[in-house]
Amino acid sequence: MATASALVHGGVAAALQAEEETAAAAAPQWPAALAERYERLEKLGEGMFGDVYRAWDRVGRRFVAVKRLAGRAGGGFVETCARDFAREAASLAACRGHPSVVELLAAHAAADGGAGVDRFLVTECAGPTNLRQYMDLRRREGRLPFDEAEVRDAMRQLLAGAEAEHAAGVLHREIVPENVTVDAIAGGGAAVEKKVVYKICGFGMSEPAAEKDVDGDGMLASPGPYRAPELFLGSKDYDGRVDTWALGCIMAELLAGAGGAPFFGGETDAEVLEKMLRVVGARGIVKWPGLERVAGQERAARLRKMFRRDGGHLREVFPKEVLSPEGFEVLSGLLRSDPDSRLTAAAALRMPWFRRRRGFGGCFRGAAS
Repeated sequence: MATASALVHGGVAAALQAEEETAAAAAPQWPAALAERYERLEKLGEGMFGDVYRAWDRVGRRFVAVKRLAGRAGGGFVETCARDFAREAASLAACRGHPSVVELLAAHAAADGGAGVDRFLVTECAGPTNLRQYMDLRRREGRLPFDEAEVRDAMRQLLAGAEAEHAAGVLHREIVPENVTVDAIAGGGAAVEKKVVYKICGFGMSEPAAEKDVDGDGMLASPGPYRAPELFLGSKDYDGRVDTWALGCIMAELLAGAGGAPFFGGETDAEVLEKMLRVVGARGIVKWPGLERVAGQERAARLRKMFRRDGGHLREVFPKEVLSPEGFEVLSGLLRSDPDSRLTAAAALRMPWFRRRRGFGGCFRGAAS
């Protein structure tokens, strides 16, 4: 006769198995050619355009990430089209080979059995977590905020990735913690250290720099807490410095250690923009020659009246005890409200802060937009 314990554990096992089978049944079908090569494993995350699964490449004998772009609306997804697929694939292909950008391995498109067409991008599986999850993990472990050496190491990698994207003619437009993969690898030396590797992923809202805002989505491409001031004002004539602004927001977030919450949080876009300009200073944007052209004369006048004496207090938020003068030079340069004077990725990497000795420092989860 089975013991009570065996019955209980058997019931739990059966329930878990049933849950796994239900999840597998609910997962969208992959095309036969894709399913034959890649064994689908756990779901890593999803966004408005589709979902991402970790998979085993039976031919390449390695783990990969398979991103599905939904060919029709439903199930919480927005319908994508061939242009969305081509845009993301082209952006990834243009950046191929850079160590700070996820590597595109393959692209597949096939009818999904209905009216729409699901399309798939296969990339390296660059890490078990994204930066948002990594910050949350460190918060639970009591390891926030990041120290300056860790932040410098992360920013060196991310700025190098952004520099490569821009050199390849790509604007990412959605560099947020969810679109940064994080992986720790063993370091060298007598002490067993780990180097944290950061890579930019999530190119679903990217655009060729030569065609910027051809889709009219510049303001919507980036979530409010990482959106550059000129995008809030409706600019359609922007460049890679919308990406370096987002990286400045991430840098501030790492230094602040607010448990993974955005540094420039707010309930509405208006609140977020006002907080940004109060913290970093609005003198740059109100003196920006393009302000009237982008915002219109009436709104430009209101902004100048509201922020005419606001020089910001970024240094008070990050005093010398938290961030060295060299580090603050980078942070404040990335977070200049005037886009014309904001640091590019290449210029930021030439700053003295990054000329210090390299050392150890301190997607696809949730990055399917």
